[in-house]
Amino acid sequence: MNEKLLEEIGLTRGEVVVYQTLLKLGETTTGKIVDVAGISSGKIYEILEKLIRKGLASYIVKEKTKYFRAASPQRILDYVWEKEKDLKAKEEELKKELPSLLNLQQLAHKKHETMLFKGLKGFRTAVFESLDLLNQDDEVLAMGVLSTKGEEYNLLWEQWHRERVKRKITCKILFSNANTEYYQRLRKLRFIQIRVLQGITPAAVDVIGKRVLILTHGEEPSCLIIDNEQIAQSFRSFFESLWKIAK
Repeated sequence: MNEKLLEEIGLTRGEVVVYQTLLKLGETTTGKIVDVAGISSGKIYEILEKLIRKGLASYIVKEKTKYFRAASPQRILDYVWEKEKDLKAKEEELKKELPSLLNLQQLAHKKHETMLFKGLKGFRTAVFESLDLLNQDDEVLAMGVLSTKGEEYNLLWEQWHRERVKRKITCKILFSNANTEYYQRLRKLRFIQIRVLQGITPAAVDVIGKRVLILTHGEEPSCLIIDNEQIAQSFRSFFESLWKIAK
């Protein structure tokens, strides 16, 4: 029997051992189970009780002695089905609670205007969560973008832009350099305008809705998020002034 599989569907190691022992012995007493399974006598009743609650064991009383036996292995499928049914019910309950949980998260975000994400995973979380805040009427403004950063960043941003295109969100990018393969790939995307202006900022800056992202690439990437409409508007104005003189 695949013991690992039984553990994966929710049985403890002790339950698996005792259930298999009951299958081998048939109707038997706790003393015999303890001897064969190698389970301590202090735990055997607790394990048997759990198996009974899961419908995988039962007992009868003969002359004041309990005799335990395993349920048919077919019962394991019923147990899995019941767990799936229970999980489905909990999923429906969670869906009802989700709006209130999201509201709590939004309240928390309002309290913290500035957030710092570090590492590639944190960087990815920051940029994709920011994209989720946008709708089709919004526009992304990006300046100080380097086309010569590491390929892992290029692939991440290309994936981000593909998701942006699916949502039909427009984007304007001011590259600090050009004429690279990454630069050419981005130019072929839809809903995008690209211009080049050398040496804008030492870090990339994105304006995404009411949010400003200050991005650094390298061995330890980071993303500083500022959620502030006035600051975002200041960067928009700065971007537009640069856009006019870029080529």
